[in-house]
Amino acid sequence: MKRQVVLFSKFQNHSCVIANKAIYQLALHLLAGVLLMGTAPCVVDAGSVLKPGRLGLDKNNQMQISSQDRCPVCGMKVIRYPKFSSAIRLTNQATYYFCSNGCMLKTWLHPEIFLKSTRQALSLAVVRDYFTGRQLDAEKAFWIAGSDVIGPMGPAMVALQESHAVDAFLKRHGGQRVFRLHELTDDLWLLLTGKPAKNR
Repeated sequence: MKRQVVLFSKFQNHSCVIANKAIYQLALHLLAGVLLMGTAPCVVDAGSVLKPGRLGLDKNNQMQISSQDRCPVCGMKVIRYPKFSSAIRLTNQATYYFCSNGCMLKTWLHPEIFLKSTRQALSLAVVRDYFTGRQLDAEKAFWIAGSDVIGPMGPAMVALQESHAVDAFLKRHGGQRVFRLHELTDDLWLLLTGKPAKNR
């Protein structure tokens, strides 16, 4: 009887160790999942985030991003990506902020999908010069695709204010194509990204 009690006691302790290991592994997996969710881009239905920025562009057409502003394409908080943030103002003065130039450019091509608006309602797009951080009219920028620069949504579309900066950028970061905003079409977007511009 004593031997059975000892065996049962050992078995019970072994079961506790196994159960504790399983709980520990489960806790590690849950923790890893929570950490990944906190750093990975969170793609949200645009309908749930389609709200103009709390503040529009200022009198100098500079962005005024608040902590509540979310990208209407992917749902990410724009304020977390100051180097890559951009904006589109509509003719009714509503301003939408974007986490990246890529999200803004897709919206410029397809405002009917991402803003529930028309092309005619687009008034101004504002982006940041990659080197200086200065904000400028996206139609005046020199755009570079296919470089080694990675933004919030993956390979970045980079904007530069000055033409002489293009050569310096290409030497440092490479690039597949230089273009202007008026040249951007669905076909060019597909060529540059391998994905249709209408996709989120």
